[in-house]
Amino acid sequence: MKKFFALSLAMALTFSGTVCAAETVVPEKDFDRLDTLASSVGKTLPEYTSNAVAKLEGVHGQAKIASGSDMFTEGRESNATCVVDKVDAGAVRYAQQKAEQTGGTMLTVVKLTAPGVNLADAQVALRIEGVKAGDNVTAYRSVKGEWTAVDVKAVADDNVTIDFPEKGIYAFIKMSGA
Repeated sequence: MKKFFALSLAMALTFSGTVCAAETVVPEKDFDRLDTLASSVGKTLPEYTSNAVAKLEGVHGQAKIASGSDMFTEGRESNATCVVDKVDAGAVRYAQQKAEQTGGTMLTVVKLTAPGVNLADAQVALRIEGVKAGDNVTAYRSVKGEWTAVDVKAVADDNVTIDFPEKGIYAFIKMSGA
């Protein structure tokens, strides 16, 4: 029995591998189609398949951001997804100005949408790399050329949960001293 157990354990260790939930496995036959879809929205293939933004043109030290889990809508968890997309250079400069005005540091700025989702009482959890529990993170949404504060519901390690009243451009700022 001991030999059987030892052999089973050895085979399990030999043939097992680490599974990384952050990566999406895409069949090789779909690479060309996905590359086309990714480039059409200005994303790399890993960004596209992970619903994330890892890099913005001309921005150094930007935090990677992705949709973290199912959204809350109408007061309960749903299986709806928030789509995270890149913004143009003008939006980046605009968010950097807002961060300077508030005395904070811009973590990231992205366009958030949720096609076909009723955003009544919606909240979305976003994975923002480098955020720590207890950090003072603020969020703003661009409304007709002005930044409007968005309620930040929770800040945890690599996670920020915000109210999500409607699609738009959202900036995330880490306040100084936090």
